[in-house]
This record gives sequence, structure tokens and C-alpha cells, in this order.
Amino acid sequence: MNEMFETFSKANQSVFDTLCKVNEINQKAMEKLLSQQLDLTTAMVDVSMKNIELVSKAKGYQELLSGQADLARDCSQTLMTSYKQGHDVLNEARESMTKLMDESVKSAEETVKQATSIKKAA
Repeated sequence: MNEMFETFSKANQSVFDTLCKVNEINQKAMEKLLSQQLDLTTAMVDVSMKNIELVSKAKGYQELLSGQADLARDCSQTLMTSYKQGHDVLNEARESMTKLMDESVKSAEETVKQATSIKKAA
């Protein structure tokens, strides 16, 4: 009977440890995504400021349109880079979660085997 309690205690500790690791993976991903979001926000403010400067200094429509086209191109490249970085962060988190879940399944299988052998012995 005591072995059964020890097995369940180990299983509960394993679940707790797994949940702590899930929380850690999520926290790291959110920190990276928040940092990227702040960088993107800064970049968008910079684009807005450059556009204001361009509007105030442009000598004609052609110069204004050309400058805005350059800004739009730069902005789209920044957005694409941000998208790729965010995608990488989410892929990294997914891979970490997959590895953790695979380890958890193996641990659960071992716990079930131990519990079954204890039950048969009793």
C-alpha cells in the first residue's frame, strides 16, 4: 500500500513539474513576442515620423509619392521580418512543448506500469 502512495506521489510531482515547464515555455515565448511587439511599435512610430518629415519637406507631388513609396517598401520589409521572427518564436515554443509532452507520456507510461505491478503484487 505504501508503494502505491509513493507511486502516486511521484506521479503528482511529475505532473506539477511538467506544468511548471509548460509555464516556463509560455513565459519565454511571451517575453520574446512582447519584445518583438515593442520593436515593431517603435519601427512604426519611426515610419510615421519619417512620413511627417517627408510631407513637410517634399518639394512636389513626385518627390512626396516617391518618398512614400520608399517608406511603404521599408515598412513592409520590417513587417515581414517581424512576422518571420514571431513565427520562429512560436515554432520554438511548439517544439519545446512537443518534446515536453513526449517526455511526459513516457513518464506516465512508466508510472502506469509501476502502479500495475504494485497492484498485481498486492
